[in-house]
Formats: sequence, C-alpha cells, structure tokens
Amino acid sequence: MTPRELHLWAGAFRERQRAGRRERRAEIYSLAALIRSMVWAKHPPDFERVFPEERQKAEMSEQQMLRQVMAQNAAFGGRIAQRRD
Repeated sequence: MTPRELHLWAGAFRERQRAGRRERRAEIYSLAALIRSMVWAKHPPDFERVFPEERQKAEMSEQQMLRQVMAQNAAFGGRIAQRRD
C-alpha cells in the first residue's frame, strides 16, 4: 500500500467513524425524546404509532399466496408444473 493509498484509506475510515458517531447521537436523542414522552404522558403512544414499520402485515388468502408464488416463479424463469391428481 502506498502512502497516498494509506492516507485515502485513513480519511475514509475517519469519515465512517464520524458518521457512526452522528448516527449514534441521533439514536440517543430519539430515545431520550421517546422516554420523555412516555414518562410525562398520561397515556403513552401505542407501539405501532412509535414504530410504524414494525406493524404486522395482514395474512394472505390461499389464492393471493398462489398468485404471489406464481409471479415469483415467472420472475425467476420457472415454468408452471402440471398437477397430478
């Protein structure tokens, strides 16, 4: 590794460390704000309101699941197998 490559690598490493620290500080601030709202609220917000991406997805019917599997099969280049009853 040349001195220039080492300098570039060290700079990139330093920037990743800074970005990680900024992200951790943002997470700590968000957690503190959430804790504050939980402590001082009469009724804390629901889990789904705080973390909307964690919501449970509705279950598929058998027909919806079959259509989804057939679409994925077609996307990967598969062919429809004939049923043998």
